[in-house]
Amino acid sequence: MRTLVGYSWLIEHYALPVIDHWQQCYIDSATRGRKEQDLGTHNVQLFEGRYQPEESLVGHLQFALRYEGLNLQLLALLFEQVDPQPLIHWISDSPNSVYARRACFLYEWLRREQLSIEQPVPSKASYVDVVDTAQQFGSGVAQRDTRYRVMNNLLGTPDFCPTVRRTDFLTAMVQKDLRQRTRETLERYDKDLLRRAAAFLYLKETQSSFEVEREKPSADRTQRFADLLRDADTSQALTEDRLVELQQAVLDPRFHEFTWRHQQNWVGRDLGYRQQVDFVPPRPEDVPALMTGLQDTAARARLLNMVQGEVGSAVLSPADHETMKLKCDPVVYAATVAFGFVFIHPFMDGNGRIHRYLIHEVLANAEFTPKGIVLPVSAVILANLDKYIEVLEAFSKRVRARTQYSPDSPELAATGNDAVYFRYFDATEQAEFLYEALERTVEQDLQHEIDFLLGFDQACQTLNQLLDWPDHSLELFVRVVHQNGGQLSKTKQHSHFSWMTDAEVAEAEAMVRNAFNLDSAS
Repeated sequence: MRTLVGYSWLIEHYALPVIDHWQQCYIDSATRGRKEQDLGTHNVQLFEGRYQPEESLVGHLQFALRYEGLNLQLLALLFEQVDPQPLIHWISDSPNSVYARRACFLYEWLRREQLSIEQPVPSKASYVDVVDTAQQFGSGVAQRDTRYRVMNNLLGTPDFCPTVRRTDFLTAMVQKDLRQRTRETLERYDKDLLRRAAAFLYLKETQSSFEVEREKPSADRTQRFADLLRDADTSQALTEDRLVELQQAVLDPRFHEFTWRHQQNWVGRDLGYRQQVDFVPPRPEDVPALMTGLQDTAARARLLNMVQGEVGSAVLSPADHETMKLKCDPVVYAATVAFGFVFIHPFMDGNGRIHRYLIHEVLANAEFTPKGIVLPVSAVILANLDKYIEVLEAFSKRVRARTQYSPDSPELAATGNDAVYFRYFDATEQAEFLYEALERTVEQDLQHEIDFLLGFDQACQTLNQLLDWPDHSLELFVRVVHQNGGQLSKTKQHSHFSWMTDAEVAEAEAMVRNAFNLDSAS
């Protein structure tokens, strides 16, 4: 026999309209100890009978905070409707309880109002973290709350605060230290080559980001976006004016916006006979507060880098260093800020490209990415577009299932797309996807792109000694032969290189194959 417990009990008991609950917990008479099952769409935790809490708000809330971590969306919805008196009695009876202190702090933090109790925790009580970093990622920039003697290490603010679970995959990625691996890869090449590689990578990232949107930008828009990427590590605050500037840089002037949107937007397709609505972002009146929270969260990521810089000069034990990495991870911050932005969709157009730009800005300002280099993440996204869409839909479909909106009747406000869902979402899937993309970028694509430039240089150098080439034809020959696996196609030979003899073509092909270490063409 199984009975719901913890957050699952609270959802059912209080009929909470939660869309972001990643696991269910049960007391199970057939279980000994604790067991965890990954069912793909969600996790299930089974507990033996001795774990059964008191059948009350406090009993199940304490169980949830202890064994399930923080679900801020659920807690915000819960605290909207419950009488706070049980919390007051809890902290009064157990002022040293870690879970009572967390619960009461979160009530006041989420509700922005104080519980009617003075000096709830003795001044000599030791401080405890709000986020249990054994279960979830916390910020490395913690703020002391003297009222409940807690360290506020939440990733964001009450206006915007996603959570990220510390899964086995994310823990392994943090320990892999892709930041250091990036530096080790780049240290193998001379600076002149890296400067050329950087120019190529900025262009590739720009083109890939537009291709994700199925767009072919003009040369001017391409250059503007590439310039934005070069300036991503300027440590400028992510203000509304700056985001407006970014929006104007990626769009045709006819579609420039000058502030957050004032109307309801939607994502989907116009099928002619009807509109297919796949996602409805938050209502326009909710956007300013959400964006203020997102900007403050981005500022925490920049502040985090300053704190890490100070700590970096101190002597840390391996355990301390590992703890810092688990508490404050730049990729986690990049995922929460970038995906949070695209979910909020604060502009009518251009959100996707800005979203992918923000990945680079957070990583650059956290010094995850070396100065003057961009990691071609969008190229990996483009190559894994189905997975990228799946990660976006992991959030958007849940919101869509609750939302009522018709683009044919824009005067009727959307319902169900409440701010709480965009303010407090679980960003674990998005963080895992970003780490997967970065791992492939660092372990494969970065070195591949630099090695391509080395091969390209060598091919051009040797071919230049073979023949006198007409303008631009040398680089074209190298590109088309490389793309065709080391052999010039008959079509290209007739259309662009008919002036070459068959013997010259064969010798030039061999030089290209040798430069790129390609197998001999069959």
